[in-house]
Amino acid sequence: MPREIITLQVGQCGNQVGSEFWKQLCKEHGITPDGTLEEHATSGEDRKDVFFYQADNERYIPRACLVDLEPKAIDYISKSPYGGLYNPENVFISK
Repeated sequence: MPREIITLQVGQCGNQVGSEFWKQLCKEHGITPDGTLEEHATSGEDRKDVFFYQADNERYIPRACLVDLEPKAIDYISKSPYGGLYNPENVFISK
């Protein structure tokens, strides 16, 4: 039975904490800010699929939904070095 964790990041605080959470997970699992694996992370029994899903182009993408009423916090995340990590279809900003 597969085990998967999905994060729901809501509001400024939720998105800021969530962003730091994903940075730490990337470091722990050997995933670069663009979602590719570092050389040392290609072997072993690491369960990356619990937190990330693997896209067709071999990138690892967080299982996360980012939600906010104003774009400030999410814009900050998308302009950060880890901004390309997230799937744009999982980002929701009120208009």
